[in-house]
Amino acid sequence: MTNKEEYQQICAHSTNIPIYSQHWWMEAVCTGKNWDVVIAHDPSGAVTATLPYLIGTKLTQRFILMPPLTQSNGICYHYPVQFSERERLEFEKKWANVVIARLKELKTDLFIQNFSPAVSNWLPFYWAGFHQTTRYTYTIEELKNLEKVFNSFSSAKQRQIRKAERNGLVVKENKLTPSDFYSYHKKLVEQKGEKDEIGERVFLSLAKAAIARNQGAILSIEGEDGQTQSALFMVWDDNCAYYLVPANDRKYSTTGAPTLLVWEAIKKAAGHSKSFDFEGSMTESIENSYNQFGTKQTAYSEICKADSLVAKLWLKKQY
Repeated sequence: MTNKEEYQQICAHSTNIPIYSQHWWMEAVCTGKNWDVVIAHDPSGAVTATLPYLIGTKLTQRFILMPPLTQSNGICYHYPVQFSERERLEFEKKWANVVIARLKELKTDLFIQNFSPAVSNWLPFYWAGFHQTTRYTYTIEELKNLEKVFNSFSSAKQRQIRKAERNGLVVKENKLTPSDFYSYHKKLVEQKGEKDEIGERVFLSLAKAAIARNQGAILSIEGEDGQTQSALFMVWDDNCAYYLVPANDRKYSTTGAPTLLVWEAIKKAAGHSKSFDFEGSMTESIENSYNQFGTKQTAYSEICKADSLVAKLWLKKQY
């Protein structure tokens, strides 16, 4: 049995592996590329830690980087049923060191991964020579009471939603096919003079897989003329739903469509997940918008290590 085959079985029986590290997710977003996984076991054979990774080579440099459309990979611990805080830290240190040793065997020149917000202890990686940058996402942690969620929005966001509803804007679910959505998204990106960083092949692979598993949906907002004003591809697991790929037409920015779409996505998420994640941003204007939805700023770690001169120079330019 290969690592990936074993990992597929682990994911099928585990409830603590985030959607971004699931076997099916990695298969979808790494289409045409090479991915694998580190799996650590205790002496009894029980799984103690996993770390999926995308690995590539360019100009003799071997690297592990984040897959597209993926907020986090990183280490995931499979804890014993009961443990104290001291035992947790000892467990993490022991099995992180095993994972780090396996990563070292890959002989990569560059390692960059975002760890899940659930992983707050990156000390074993620090002791092994890795570096950390704190990044932020924005989350609504409890979706049970949607009235409470709506009331936590800023007055401006509430007005935009009510305006959109008064103007007869209507939400559609999966009316846009993955191909339709990608074309719409790409058109809007190009209108802004930017380059699409997703890629059609990866997006279609992921969207089709997520929708088929009932872990994803394409929501769109239409006006009375039937024109799409805003669209969104979202995904979820039992713990969290993610605002993954928004596509907002700027010529409809005053209709309230983008804000109504977020609210509809949150309501959709409440039927599947405990929380809602806006996917974060380090851009000030985006942070301001997300903050107006009553979110909690949530930190996660970008962990990196450069082992060749070329990789060190490249990494220095990035920071």
